[in-house]
Amino acid sequence: MGVIDVIKKQERQEGLQQGAEQERREIINNLLKQTDFDDAMIASLTGATESLVKKIRTELNEKNKG
Repeated sequence: MGVIDVIKKQERQEGLQQGAEQERREIINNLLKQTDFDDAMIASLTGATESLVKKIRTELNEKNKG
């Protein structure tokens, strides 16, 4: 496998990871908007960290204030 093939493979993997992370953020957003689950429950359901859930909750709150 050449250097270019390795770079392409890494780029594909990074793209897949970014897509999965974006999907996870969307799911967290939906759970925050549509349920009364606490951050720990949402983190558990989505495989995210509680700190990420708190960050997204803060972003939503700030967006709703504006």
